[in-house]
Amino acid sequence: MVDTFLKIKQIFTQAGIPAVGACSFAPLRPFLLHCRAEKRLPQGAKSVIVALFPYSMEAEAYTGGNLSRYACVGDYHEIVPQYLNRVAAQLQDLFPDEQFAAFTDNSPIPEVRAAALAGLGRIGRNGLLIHERYGSWVFIGELVTTLALEPPLREPLTCLDCGGCLSACPAGALTAGGLDRAQCLSAVTQRKGELTEREAAMIRGTGCVWGCDLCQTACPMNAGALARPLPEFTATFQPAAGPGGPLEGRAYAWRGRKVIERNLRLLCEEEERV
Repeated sequence: MVDTFLKIKQIFTQAGIPAVGACSFAPLRPFLLHCRAEKRLPQGAKSVIVALFPYSMEAEAYTGGNLSRYACVGDYHEIVPQYLNRVAAQLQDLFPDEQFAAFTDNSPIPEVRAAALAGLGRIGRNGLLIHERYGSWVFIGELVTTLALEPPLREPLTCLDCGGCLSACPAGALTAGGLDRAQCLSAVTQRKGELTEREAAMIRGTGCVWGCDLCQTACPMNAGALARPLPEFTATFQPAAGPGGPLEGRAYAWRGRKVIERNLRLLCEEEERV
């Protein structure tokens, strides 16, 4: 099965996907997430092929921006599946008796755990995967397949536990016990309706109208991360959102215009105060 995975890895590489690994489906079964996409899981799934899609530019590119890095590029929900579906079609030709189902984000697979089991990185305190070359600046996609790859059994590795991300979190959402997602500033920027004064102050103070990268930029494992974004991410790079700006093709479009415009108004209020 080693030769089989090498063939698979070559197909991913030729498709422009720089990092790929595999894990067995069985260890993930107790952690499967209930979502609409769950019905697409192949009956008799045996393996999960996990791929990483780097999106980060050089740090200087984000100067003057107001978006989390993942939101500065075109919507990965549209871009990543195109890669996965092309690879799945090739694998289907190579293994006609097997099934391959592509997933990203809206997935029954716990993606970070799967990537860690596939040997693609460590799990940070913030719950994100940290790859040794690309850091945490990656999107995760996977192919669930009936093909038996029999990869080695691994335990998910954790980060260096230096505490840098805990100190950097403006919301205090990160503690030694893990991440309180409801308190995370990224979740706050996506929240509908009126915000509390504390929540509004965090947006003003960080200058970010969607998402938050502070725990990631504080991580020493991200210090030497390579800036090798996929071509589609480079072509769609836009570090700042503005009033009346386009939503189509952006990762924050699903939330509608009202939320992003509210956050932009909060930044304008801060600038007027200064």
